[in-house]
Amino acid sequence: MLSNDDIQAQVLAVFRAEQAEHRQTIADILLDLERAPEQSPQREQIDQLFRAAHSLKGGARAAGVRSVEQIAHQIENVFAALRQQRLTLTAEICDVIYHALDLIGALMDQAVPGAVADESAFAELLAQLAAITRADPDTPPVPEPAPVTPVRAVAAPATPAETSIRVDVAILDNLMHEVGELLTSTLRSRQLARDLQALAPQFERWRRTWRRAAPVVRRMQRRAAPHASGKTDGEDTQSLITTLEQANALIDALNSAISRAAARAREDHDRLSAISGRLQAYVQQTRMAPLSGIVGPLRLHVRELARSAGKEVEFVIDDGGAEADRQVLEQVREICLHLLRNAVDHGIEPPDVRQAQGKSPTGLVKLIAATTGDRMVITLSDDGAGIDLERVRQQAIASGLLTREQETVDQTVLLDLIFVPGFSTKSSVSALSGRGVGLDVVRTSVERMGGQIRVETTLGQGTTFMLSLPLTLQRSHGLLIHVARHTFAIPLDSLQRIVPATRERVRMLEGRAVLLMEGRPLPLIPLGQLLGMTSESAIDLDEAKPVLILGVNERQIACLVDAISEELELVVHRLPAPLQRVQFVSGAAILADGSVAPILDPVDMIRAAMAARLAVALPDKTVASAQAPAILVVDDSITTRTLEKNILEAAGYRVLLATNGQEALDQLRAAQANGGCQLVLSDVDMPRLNGFELTERIRLDPQLRHLPVVLVTSLDSPTDRERGLAAGADAYIVKRAFDQQALLATIARLL
Repeated sequence: MLSNDDIQAQVLAVFRAEQAEHRQTIADILLDLERAPEQSPQREQIDQLFRAAHSLKGGARAAGVRSVEQIAHQIENVFAALRQQRLTLTAEICDVIYHALDLIGALMDQAVPGAVADESAFAELLAQLAAITRADPDTPPVPEPAPVTPVRAVAAPATPAETSIRVDVAILDNLMHEVGELLTSTLRSRQLARDLQALAPQFERWRRTWRRAAPVVRRMQRRAAPHASGKTDGEDTQSLITTLEQANALIDALNSAISRAAARAREDHDRLSAISGRLQAYVQQTRMAPLSGIVGPLRLHVRELARSAGKEVEFVIDDGGAEADRQVLEQVREICLHLLRNAVDHGIEPPDVRQAQGKSPTGLVKLIAATTGDRMVITLSDDGAGIDLERVRQQAIASGLLTREQETVDQTVLLDLIFVPGFSTKSSVSALSGRGVGLDVVRTSVERMGGQIRVETTLGQGTTFMLSLPLTLQRSHGLLIHVARHTFAIPLDSLQRIVPATRERVRMLEGRAVLLMEGRPLPLIPLGQLLGMTSESAIDLDEAKPVLILGVNERQIACLVDAISEELELVVHRLPAPLQRVQFVSGAAILADGSVAPILDPVDMIRAAMAARLAVALPDKTVASAQAPAILVVDDSITTRTLEKNILEAAGYRVLLATNGQEALDQLRAAQANGGCQLVLSDVDMPRLNGFELTERIRLDPQLRHLPVVLVTSLDSPTDRERGLAAGADAYIVKRAFDQQALLATIARLL
C-alpha cells in the first residue's frame, strides 16, 4: 500500500498539469472580457471563471500547496462578488489577477511534497486581492494556515532513474490522430467500393438497350451488304454498324474491368478495415490507464476534506480493475473531486450528530467501479444525511426555479434541480464549499463525455451518484443531419427519439412553440435558428420535417432539422488551437466523401435552448382555432386556474376562465353564440355558487345539460364524492392525487 508521502507526491504531480489548465482558462476569459469592455460579462463566462478558481483552490488543497490555495481562495472571492453583481470588473482588477496567476505558476515550479513556500513572497498579493472585496461583508476571511514546520522550497530534488520506458502522452495522442486519419481513409475506401459497385446497373442498362437494338443492327447489316461494292450509303451504314459492335465490345470489356476493380476494392476495404481496427485497438490499449491511478490519491483528498470540516470519514475504494483512456480519466478525476467534496461537506454529518441519530460517528464514503462493454460505471455513495427534497423544493421556489404552480413536482424533477448552476440549500459559505458550485460542473462534464449521471437519495440514510461513462472519446456513433444546406453529426447517446413535426404534435404555449411528447410539452427550436445560421422563426408544418428529441429526464428539447441521413460510426477529431472551445461544437468528423461534418455538442444546445427561450411562431392556422374543443376552467384560486390552463392549452384545447360558479354560468350562456363550450372543469369549494351547485344548474338548463362536467377538488370523503356524482358530475378528481395525464385522459374520454 502506498504511504501518505507517496500519495502526496502523486497528487502533486497531477496537480501540476491541472493548475496550468485552470490558470489558462481564467486568463483567456479575462482577456476576452477586456477586449470588449463595453459589453457586460455573460453569466456563462462568470460561471467559468468562478469554477476554474474553485477547482484551482480545491486541487491546491489536495496537493498540499498551501500558498496556491490561499491565492486561489482570494481570486475565488473576487469572482464570487462579480458573480453576485457586487463588483464591476476593471483593468486594474484584472492586473492583480494576472499577477496572481503568474505567481501561482512560479510557486508551482518550486513546489515539492511537504514543503511550505515563504509567505512573504505573496503576502502583499493576498492583501491586494482582499482589498478588492473588502467592502463586501459576506466575503469569508482566508483561514489561517495549519501549523507546520517551515521549509523554504528552492528546487525539486533529483528523482531516481526510471526502470521502465515511458512514452509521452503527446506521442500517443499524435499516433491516435494518425489512426483516425487511417480510419477515415477506410471509410473512403468503402465509399469507393460502393461507387464502383453502383456502376454495374449502368452496364446492365446498356445490355438491355443492345438486346433491343441488335436485331435492328443485323437487318441494317443485311440491307447494307448489296451496296458494299461502291455505294456510299451502304458504306456509311456498315461503318455505323461496325462502330456500334465495337462500342458494345468495349462496354463489355469495361464492365468486366470495373467488376474486377469493385471486387478488389471490396477486398482492400475489408483488409484495410480489419488492419485499422486492430491498430486502433492496439493504440487505444497503450492509452489505457488503470482507474486506481487516479482514485488512489483521492484518499488523501478525502482525509484533508474531513479534517477541514471537523468530521470523521472512512473512504472505501473498489476500482474493480477498471481501465479507461487517459483523456477520460483526466475528467473522471475532476468529477470525483467534486462529488467527494459534496459528500463530505453536504452529506456526512458531524460525529456528535451521527451518534445522536444512532449512527457510527465515522461516516462512510464508497467508490465502486466496474467495466461493462465499452463503458465504465462508477458509483459514489455516502451514508450521510441525504438530500432534503422539501428544502430543495422551497429553495427552488424562493430562487425562481419553480413557481408555486409547480410545487408539487415529483422527486425526479427536484433531484434534477441540484445540478442547476449556483443552486445550493446551504446558507453559509466556507472555504470548502457552499456556494452552489460543483454538481453543475459534474453534469456538464459527464454529458459532454457522452455519459449519464443519476442520483438516488434517502433522507437520513445517504446519497448515491451513479455515472456511466465511455471508455474512450475517440470514436462515437452519430447521426448525420442537414440544416440550411449544411451537414452536421450529432452523437446518438444524446438522441432520445425522432418524430415528425405535425399539426397534431405542435402547439403554442405561453407564446412559444412546443412539441407534445406523450402529453408533455417540450420547447420546439429550429436548429438553424439555435445555431445562428438562419433568422427565420416561423415553422412550416406542411413539410412534416424531422424533430430530434435531445436530453434526459426533465432537460429535454425538440430540435427541428431539414433532413436526416445515415447513422454511422464517427472518428472524432478534436478541434485544433485556437478552436478547442467553440459553442455548440465538440469536434469534427471527416466523412467518406472527404467533407468535414462538425459534431454538435448536445449540452450546449440544451442549455442555450432553455436559457434563450427563442420565440418561434407558427402559421395562424396552427394556433388553437375556433374548431378546437373549448373547456371552461372554474376555480377561485389563480394558481390552480393557471396550472390547469397551461396543461389544457399545451394539449391543444381552447380555455375559458371563471372564478366562481355564477360567473361560469354567465360565461357558458354567453359562449353559445360563439360555438359554445365542450366541457366544464370546476373546483367545488367556491364563493357565490360552489361546484356542486354549478353542476346542478347545468343539468337543469336545457341548452347546457349535455355538457360533461369534471370536478377537481380537495374534498375526498366518500360523502363528497357521492354528492358530486349525484349532482350530475361525469368525473370526480381529488387534487391530492392530481395527475396531469389522468386529467387529460379523462377529458379525452368525455369529449
